[in-house]
Amino acid sequence: MILALRQINNEAPKGNLWRFCLVMAFFATALSLLMPMTAQAHRAHAALTEVVWNAHTQEMEITHRLYAHDLEPRLFTKVLSGWEETQEGVARVGEYCTAKFQIRDKGQPVPLSYVGAEPEGEFIYVYFTAPRPAKGDSLSIYNAMLMDAFDDQVNLVNLTLDGETQSQYFRFGEAAKPLIWTLPNAD
Repeated sequence: MILALRQINNEAPKGNLWRFCLVMAFFATALSLLMPMTAQAHRAHAALTEVVWNAHTQEMEITHRLYAHDLEPRLFTKVLSGWEETQEGVARVGEYCTAKFQIRDKGQPVPLSYVGAEPEGEFIYVYFTAPRPAKGDSLSIYNAMLMDAFDDQVNLVNLTLDGETQSQYFRFGEAAKPLIWTLPNAD
């Protein structure tokens, strides 16, 4: 009855404003605590490697595309460290990729020639070339890049030969899994 009289007189019951502020503060705090976890939960750790046969140079051209925010803290003290401006920084990126990526021919490593690396937007592109194996040989490809940093890392490797692309994913724990593709016979 008293509540009804207060509402008729346009008076708010005492304590409602306090409860409203308390509830809003609770939801604001809960939302602010959940936002970083939600953003972190959807972040993907992925890399792309393209291996393309260049008939003109008779070489395989290998391009790795890695997220800068994943690779830079692994190799340098901070993101945007300026690594690309020094020979030591560019060499360090090449050394890391050489250690984590291999192409094998009949169980023997195919020599990779490091061409260089460059940042572009949120990515770092790393370039290699490799000689053509003997005609008709099969290749095994191993890719463990950034798997030493992230257990949810996924690396996609695309191999394009004579206009046909074959793809394979590498996941944490599968780095040593070989993929075998037969190169066409040399002309």
